Amino acid sequence: MKPKQNRSLIVLAIFCLWSPLSWSGWLPEGLFDEQDGQFDASDYLASAKGFLPVPIIITEPAVGFGLGLAVAYFHAPKELDTEVHPHKGPPSISVGFGAKTENGTYFYGGGHLGVWKDDHIRYTGALAKMNINLTFYVNGRDDVVQDQGIDFNIDGTLLFQQGQFRLKESDWWLGVNYVYTTADNTFGLGEILPPDLPDPQFSFDLAGLGTFVLYDSTNTIFTPSSGMAAKFAFRNFANTWGSDFDFDNYTGSLFHYTPFGDYSSLGLRFVGQTVSGDVPYFSYPFVSLRGIPAMRYQGESALVAEAEYLWGITPRWSLVFFGGVGKTTTIKKFSSEGQTVGAGGLGFRYRLARKFGLQAGVDVARGPEDTSIYLTVGSAWSL
Repeated sequence: MKPKQNRSLIVLAIFCLWSPLSWSGWLPEGLFDEQDGQFDASDYLASAKGFLPVPIIITEPAVGFGLGLAVAYFHAPKELDTEVHPHKGPPSISVGFGAKTENGTYFYGGGHLGVWKDDHIRYTGALAKMNINLTFYVNGRDDVVQDQGIDFNIDGTLLFQQGQFRLKESDWWLGVNYVYTTADNTFGLGEILPPDLPDPQFSFDLAGLGTFVLYDSTNTIFTPSSGMAAKFAFRNFANTWGSDFDFDNYTGSLFHYTPFGDYSSLGLRFVGQTVSGDVPYFSYPFVSLRGIPAMRYQGESALVAEAEYLWGITPRWSLVFFGGVGKTTTIKKFSSEGQTVGAGGLGFRYRLARKFGLQAGVDVARGPEDTSIYLTVGSAWSL
């Protein structure tokens, strides 16, 4: 359940504005821009409050195409004194959701994004039931069919709690979070497992306490076109927090956006992640690029660099060109080899909410094995 910090609940809550239902003539008032008369959700979102049905569309190739539904409740926003508080935070949102994909993966649950103290405190919480079908790949082993991988299922419950605190009126944040999962793991029937993987069936608890520092000067939390966002996060998984596994996770991210004219921009993304200790096979860092399924290339460390250029053809429509490279190191426990892979593609965007800087569209990406299609609302990247 793949800001920006807290962007996922907001994007989920406005997904319905990009659904076929919205284009079929069932349009609330205020969905056309006074400047150009085009379809635009700015005024509707600015005044949004009460309940809102939200279709969920999943295009992650690791789990296949999926559909679902969420019901979001927009809490009435508090007006800020812009002279005292130059920043403008997102609205508070409560949401219930559920979805299922073509490979049998499903999840359902609820979450809340709370914005308090004139956007000096943000809280994110979620509780979800999940049943996930994925594939674990071991590279460089003769006893594993590398292209096929090892299918597995995780059936359990996830709890996530996070608070982040703005430093005075600056763009700096400090945060702390806690994640807890209790689940059953089952490998696919007939799979030949390496001796260093766990038993075909086992139960586990995975719990970690984390902290992070975040700097975000981007011009919007949705589809940034200028500014910079950087984050360093550390999370410790240990018996102290209720975990069966004892390991550390370090993640650093840096995004930079440069505008070109009024409607074009270049984005650069750099992400590094490493783990150490008693790491479960499903928690190793992996290359996260459009065109590469989740968990396809894992290592004890993973580095990703990506560039994305949005070329504004008109004030409403843009073409997007993107490409990147990822590198993993070996996983000593499984004697797997590190890999260097690349992926890229192109797509289009429609400026869905001009005043919020929100764009939405479709990307087609090619990786080492296959071509994938992604529906993108907001940014394709998240810290």
